[in-house]
Amino acid sequence: MGFLGQLTNLFSRTGRADNRMRQAMDHAHANRPEKAIAIYDSLLNGNGTGPTVQARALFNRALAHSSMKDDPKAIVDLEKVVSMPGAPENVLSAARNQLVRVRNRVQRARDRGKRSEVV
Repeated sequence: MGFLGQLTNLFSRTGRADNRMRQAMDHAHANRPEKAIAIYDSLLNGNGTGPTVQARALFNRALAHSSMKDDPKAIVDLEKVVSMPGAPENVLSAARNQLVRVRNRVQRARDRGKRSEVV
């Protein structure tokens, strides 16, 4: 994106949300999920955030929670995305798949805990 495009993004609501989303993803990729979650929270609590940004922020926040092994919070966010009207199909599909993975991980941990109680 050229300089004028970037400048325009700074002054549009969608552009600001996209910039914030990129910042959060940069934090997540740099192994700073707490900082990413703070940005996702601000996007979700902001007025005028559309369903696409909300769905993306919830999904990405779920991934950040999951990376911190906070599966209950990840599951809550993923369930919100899956039940969200107006969420983009690609985000819904990714959320459904991730929800299965996280639930399976939780179940495996429970199963390991039960086996260690028996022994």
